[in-house]
Amino acid sequence: MYLRDVGEKGLIRELVQKFPCTHPRVIKAIGDDTSVTIQEPGRLLLLTTDILIDGVHFSLDYTPPYLLGRKSLSISLSDISAMGGEPVFFLVSIALHPETEKGFIDDLYRGLKDCADTFDVVLIGGNTSSTKNGMLISTTVVGEVEKEVLVLRKGARKGDLIFVTGTLGDSAVGLEVLRTHGISAVEHGPLRKAVRKHLDPVPRLRIGRILAQKGIPTSMIDISDGLVSEIRHITDESNTGAVIEMERVPISDETERYLTEKDAERTLPLTGGEDYELLFTAPEGCLPLVDSIARENSIRITPVGRIVDRSEGVRIVDEKGRTLKLEEEGFEHFQQRG
Repeated sequence: MYLRDVGEKGLIRELVQKFPCTHPRVIKAIGDDTSVTIQEPGRLLLLTTDILIDGVHFSLDYTPPYLLGRKSLSISLSDISAMGGEPVFFLVSIALHPETEKGFIDDLYRGLKDCADTFDVVLIGGNTSSTKNGMLISTTVVGEVEKEVLVLRKGARKGDLIFVTGTLGDSAVGLEVLRTHGISAVEHGPLRKAVRKHLDPVPRLRIGRILAQKGIPTSMIDISDGLVSEIRHITDESNTGAVIEMERVPISDETERYLTEKDAERTLPLTGGEDYELLFTAPEGCLPLVDSIARENSIRITPVGRIVDRSEGVRIVDEKGRTLKLEEEGFEHFQQRG
């Protein structure tokens, strides 16, 4: 069976059944021109949207539809985590070829639903359309945060330490493995954890919320386009500079093995995107509290550098303090070579 056999209205009817909405703050979900929800008093509204396009952000040659569904929502949830907020509702818009197999669509929405259930976020609407080739999926997440808890990219101060959660470079390694070994790498290929990190990133909602509630970050951002690219966002918004110590950037055993075996650039963890970890700045005095939070939540949080005066710019230094030159700092649309 194909999408053309079901039709748009049939697909929407199925989605209503798969995503029943009984949330007390939803007046109207799927089925009208817009959704209608009740705003939580005393909280700020957070809105974020992302789009994944076949051939740009993923390839169906090595991306299972179930994991594509999960990832499409996770990357938007990651934006909410970077603000110290909590996700509440989401919308999904999708464009598919009429000859798309029905099983593909079922798996895609199963992935979306499993991710939504994991993070307690409710589907309240979206849009469907056809495309002549390929596909795209767009997610919009509605979140909330208290004004006093909100964390922005702006706010880093000279002397702050720069922290990252988890390990970096795994997603970039996973992508290279998928390109080499194809979809079999998901279950049977080498470096399966790195492959999973690329296909199924986990948004750091809990840790982002805890850090923000305790007033630790002076600025925060999620790492979608690479560490160096993201720290530039923070320094630009905060009118500061930054020094990143390459040797302190945390990497997993799989990424270390890949870099060694392939004799790959050691700067990959600095520039490889789609890790969806958190990058934040905080006063040095917060280090013991950050360490305590990391232990209590079984997550790695590592200081990788320091905020400096704007006149120093953004520098990456090796173990001897020498400044490194990078050919590329991370992913940026419209400036990537084909």
